[in-house]
Amino acid sequence: MSSIAYVTDSEMLEYHRLCRNRTIIFWRLANKKKFADFRKGDLLFFFSRPNHGRKKGLVGYAHYDSVKRLSLNQLWDQYSEACGYETKQRLEEAIRKAGKGEIPKTMRCLYLTDVVFFISPVYPDEIHSLDLTDHLESYTYLDRSDPSVTVKILTAAQKHGIDLWSADPDKNPDEIFRDDVVRHQIALISKKIGKESGSEKERALSHKLAELKMKENKWEMIRGSNSECLYMDKSKIKIALPLVYQANDKDLRIREVIGKVTIYRYYIKKLKFERRITFELLASKDKEIPEVEKMVEDINNG
Repeated sequence: MSSIAYVTDSEMLEYHRLCRNRTIIFWRLANKKKFADFRKGDLLFFFSRPNHGRKKGLVGYAHYDSVKRLSLNQLWDQYSEACGYETKQRLEEAIRKAGKGEIPKTMRCLYLTDVVFFISPVYPDEIHSLDLTDHLESYTYLDRSDPSVTVKILTAAQKHGIDLWSADPDKNPDEIFRDDVVRHQIALISKKIGKESGSEKERALSHKLAELKMKENKWEMIRGSNSECLYMDKSKIKIALPLVYQANDKDLRIREVIGKVTIYRYYIKKLKFERRITFELLASKDKEIPEVEKMVEDINNG
């Protein structure tokens, strides 16, 4: 689970907002440092000086999808206005300015989806433990020192409000935003509980079961986890946890998984989600335990 604050041109962002672009592409010069530990679905916050103001703030975000190596011509031919400029000439001028007069043969381009803009910026001094200055030149990771920073930013943005005017009517950014808040709150709970235990063989099987679960519609991995899965729709949230054991540690693994369900339930109850929360177990067919399944069912109905 990673979030990045990315220094972004305010005029380009305003163009995206006015055009109601829900997918955008950012170009980066080839000599810029690569992102590390940044995965599909992670959040890239736009750190910009809105309306030519004095200080920079976080004005919105998008979901990281992928990196593409593209030339200027490929970038414009494939994405045109999704680059943030109304003409190829304006795009070329921006790249030439950043490259000190030169156009690189290829650029590392970030493809971003599900863009959300805030009604007003979230400034760094609003967020406790957020160390972000106007002197930032490129980007910085937000959650390295405090894993809760992303949730704090989203909570502050929720108070400011989400810009619905720029919304695509087919995909409400307010719904995208609420789901992102839930994702990161659940990821924090997962981090509090800690990484999965067990032998290397047990952990490998847990990962495999989670990967199989993610092939089902709308299931995804909980941010920061390799074995716990999440499903969300407008009315419910499901969390799937692996139950993997060997003969000599069966009772221990049962206690652990029931303990995890109980801890998740405790913290989620404090967050007062409006959607129904249920849990299910991921287990191989030959390792299913009806009594434990019944325990989880009782917890769901309790």
